Amino acid sequence: WRSHGKPKWNVKIKSAMAVMLDGKLFGIGGNHLLYERVWTGSSWTWTDHGKPSYNIFNPTNFQEEPCVLADGKMFATTLQGDLYERHWTGSQWAFGSHSNPGTDIEGCSAVRGSTDMVFLRGFDGTLRERFWNGNAWAWRNHGRPAPGVDAFGTTSSYAISGPTTRVFVPGRNGHLYRFTLDAANQGSWQDLQAPPGKSVRKVHATASGGIFAITDDGDVCSWWFGTWTCYGKPDGKHVWDCSDPILIDNQYHPINRLFCVHTGSSQEVYQLSVYSSEGGWWVNRGKPSGTNTFVDRPTVMFSGPYSRVFVPANDGKVYELYPPGQP
Repeated sequence: WRSHGKPKWNVKIKSAMAVMLDGKLFGIGGNHLLYERVWTGSSWTWTDHGKPSYNIFNPTNFQEEPCVLADGKMFATTLQGDLYERHWTGSQWAFGSHSNPGTDIEGCSAVRGSTDMVFLRGFDGTLRERFWNGNAWAWRNHGRPAPGVDAFGTTSSYAISGPTTRVFVPGRNGHLYRFTLDAANQGSWQDLQAPPGKSVRKVHATASGGIFAITDDGDVCSWWFGTWTCYGKPDGKHVWDCSDPILIDNQYHPINRLFCVHTGSSQEVYQLSVYSSEGGWWVNRGKPSGTNTFVDRPTVMFSGPYSRVFVPANDGKVYELYPPGQP
């Protein structure tokens, strides 16, 4: 483990660090400003991106983990229920306002499929999409996952061949729902149910890493081709949240991997590795010295063949779990 410190002596990082690419991450401070942790080529440094221009009637306070669309473009929601983007113009960083679609929004995920798309959960229980129509940004309302069932929590989305976009979101009834949007912008909902006897609380999915859910009883389960498989609790500890799943393609067989944190007053990071024919196994990766709890989930950054895990702790610092011998 190593410490990346805080952006400023009096600013604590309060969100997970969204990974833009190798050596570039973004997070939200306790002062509701946007910060970047970036590798300059010789050292790590913090950059203060601030927040959009504001006044007493429009404070624009960022509230949660940003979502990255591509290198040079990311999105974040505010406590006021609006969506903003931060993009690189070619010479400098700039903010852009996307407001909201008539309901407050949160829990974004972004994907570059047939076009640029950002998916969010509306406070009215619907799935909302902000997309580029070729000339301008526009909103689409994809409704509730099922009649009488509100979307709940944060969305998770990715693009596959076709191009087809898949968005995953838990429902208030404890089921996991998948929304599929094709290249003709025709969408449909599918109820993926829930692991037997459990309710889905959070979901993290990637095209290569798979679809994983955290359940109300602290278990981690995956959905594969219509079947749920659960992997238990690490050392009997209830899992609170996890990173997006990644695919590790080693010389023997591909492995799906997540990094998770559990509930309790002395939290550690656990690594879950899943191989289809052998099930899953947990490894305790410990915690940084002097920390007791984490304030948000881990995120994973790839540096060549190596994966690095970043997680914000209760002392306001960001810590990195990295392979020995790597800079």
